[in-house]
Amino acid sequence: MTEDTATELGVVCEHAHDIRDRLERVPGGPALVDAALGAARGGGDAAAELARLREALVALDGRGLAAHADGVHRVGSGGAGVTGAGLPRPAFALYGCPQGRCPRTWEPTPAEDVPVCLVSGASLRPPRGR
Repeated sequence: MTEDTATELGVVCEHAHDIRDRLERVPGGPALVDAALGAARGGGDAAAELARLREALVALDGRGLAAHADGVHRVGSGGAGVTGAGLPRPAFALYGCPQGRCPRTWEPTPAEDVPVCLVSGASLRPPRGR
């Protein structure tokens, strides 16, 4: 799997619900999300399925999967005026893909349960060394 494919898979895993919602008015659109996740779940590359999903999203509004790409994960609000707020969180504090198939990460918060990978069904992996 290429790095771009892995990145797209991570975006789909993290934002599957929102992507399905965007594709509601496209015939067969929500099924494209399931096809991409299913191909990865089956151990495949999923590049072809992700390409079809990306094309449908671009045709819909021109943004594709980029509409859901977070970039750097941050702590707090950057405009809150609190020292350290909005700074990138150390990599050791991030949970990651349980199979290492994608670069998806999650920052733990006291109010949330650890998310589940939509490919493997396992919870995201805690930071190493803990």
